[in-house]
Amino acid sequence: MIKDPCLWHGVSCDPLKGRVITLNLSSNLNSTCSVLQLSASKTAEVKGDQVRGNFTLLYPCLHVDVDDNISFVGLRGRLSPAIGHLTKLRVLSLGFNEFFGELPLEMGKLNLLEVLDLGFNAFHGPIPAALKKCTSLRVINLSGNQLNGTIPAIFGPITSFQVVDFSFNKLSGEIPNELGENCGSLMHLHLASNELSGSIPSNLGNCGELKSLILSSNILQNDIPSSLGKLENLEALDLSRNFLSGLVPPTLGDCKQLKLLVLKNKNGPLFSRKGSSFMFHQEEYGEGDYNFFEGELPESIVKLYGIHVLWLPNVNLEGIFPQTWGSCSNLKMLNVAQNFLTGQIPASFGNCKNLYFLDLSSNNLSGSLPAAIPVPCMVVFNISQNSLYGNISRFSHAGISSLAQFLPLLFLYILCLLS
Repeated sequence: MIKDPCLWHGVSCDPLKGRVITLNLSSNLNSTCSVLQLSASKTAEVKGDQVRGNFTLLYPCLHVDVDDNISFVGLRGRLSPAIGHLTKLRVLSLGFNEFFGELPLEMGKLNLLEVLDLGFNAFHGPIPAALKKCTSLRVINLSGNQLNGTIPAIFGPITSFQVVDFSFNKLSGEIPNELGENCGSLMHLHLASNELSGSIPSNLGNCGELKSLILSSNILQNDIPSSLGKLENLEALDLSRNFLSGLVPPTLGDCKQLKLLVLKNKNGPLFSRKGSSFMFHQEEYGEGDYNFFEGELPESIVKLYGIHVLWLPNVNLEGIFPQTWGSCSNLKMLNVAQNFLTGQIPASFGNCKNLYFLDLSSNNLSGSLPAAIPVPCMVVFNISQNSLYGNISRFSHAGISSLAQFLPLLFLYILCLLS
């Protein structure tokens, strides 16, 4: 057996002092790994799909990473209160394992901790308020556990948060207002799939660096704060599956980097029946199905030049269907079927060169068919059950070649023109 640990597989040593500084236990760990006295070690990594057994303590490392045990039958056991002895620890990553029990209060002693990732284990009980003493925390991920109780008041003392992910737990109560008061560095706030209630704090609009705000599948109520329009860096906003009401604030149109928008709710929100200046610039996906929207589809919808999918079937939309779609050069799928839209089918769809799914069926559209819709990749074209007219015989009598002048047929799979 090789006695010099610096020659062991997975061990790295300081070349000058000859002391262990990194321990990589990737794969083939099948026994109990209890107290390891590593006086100089700064990093311990436990990764791979062959890791089994119990894991108690590494002391006094700066970085402990036992993340990503792909088999989901890896490390298990409780997180010992002795974790509080790791006073030099900066990164603790224990995600995707089988740790259980309550989070020890002694974690509050880790005042140098910068990254805490305990996601997708089986921890239960409350989030320790003692974490407020970990004033160096930048990333905290407790998602995918069974944590309950309210979100503790840790956001006042800690102002360095960049990522906060408490999603997929059983947390209740309101979203703390402190989140919006001390969030100058916050980039990602994910609280989805809990039991959070109350209103969305309006001061979240102060989190100027926020890129993703995911609050879906809670019990949130009342209006969407107009202050969210101040989030100029916001790329993803998901407020769906709550009980929000009121109008969609037009100020959301100021979120020029927005790529994902999901707002479907059981009580609304609504587009204004009088139309609005509601306008986005970079969305890739906008969703509003399940009958949770109503009102007019604003003319400014055609300014969504970054949108890829607009999916609004059977949502009680009314008013005149916008006519100038030429700016939506990235639009791929448009479904506004089973609404109450009026007006004509716009010939400007011909400028949407990436459009392959168009369903305008079951509305009150009228007028003549456009002379041509030269979209090369159309797969589904459904304008049935409207009040359209036109010389459709030029298609049936003249054959496929004449129909191809109206609509390219290379990829066409469904064509429905029934009245």
